[in-house]
Amino acid sequence: MDVKGFINIMTTITFALILFSVVRLEAQSTDVIDDRVERLEKDLKEIREQLNEERTARKELESQRAEEKRRHFQSRQLAEGTEIAFFAHVQNSIPHQGAGQIIRFDQVITNVDSTNSAAGYSAVTGVFTAPVDGLYVFSTTLMTHEDHTSHYMIYKENASVCTLFVDGSNGHQYDSASCNVVLVLTKGQSVSVRHFETIDHALEGAYNGGQSTFSGFLLTQHYPASPIVG
Repeated sequence: MDVKGFINIMTTITFALILFSVVRLEAQSTDVIDDRVERLEKDLKEIREQLNEERTARKELESQRAEEKRRHFQSRQLAEGTEIAFFAHVQNSIPHQGAGQIIRFDQVITNVDSTNSAAGYSAVTGVFTAPVDGLYVFSTTLMTHEDHTSHYMIYKENASVCTLFVDGSNGHQYDSASCNVVLVLTKGQSVSVRHFETIDHALEGAYNGGQSTFSGFLLTQHYPASPIVG
């Protein structure tokens, strides 16, 4: 074999080795790239899952907030829409009152009940019956007729919550006294003003002048607690 032939053979072998090395490197590079792509795809999948979870949680939170706002708005509408109030006075003097007698304030000036129930204040009985659960305010002012002295009480159901002593004696003719109470009532509970003494007394209300009055109104309506869901 001459030198030229030997050189050609070595050149061919060298080229083959170089080509083999290049192919091998390309194969290794492809494996590395494939591994990296696989890792990136895995990371991307995890990120997408996290984003979906966060998106779901955000939607649930927004839904809860919207429901809370709706309930709050509905409660405000109901509270602002419920009007219960009354004001009445004795139309004429009541000359004789027995023990425990409920005072009938028979001249009704205001009697509002937006619930349209059969409750509220009754001029026939002198009793206020709560149409809804809530916090109520009541007030009464009583004047004795001439020189009478007596005790009166505001009753919640059959329990006294306030006592008025009206001293119309010793030169204090036509004396008056007042009492204000704030009561929590459930629907159907009653409030009234009653004569306490066993002795016969008289209450002033001559000429439809409004000397002896009874009034009340709903301050805040109470609602039953909503059940917890979930």
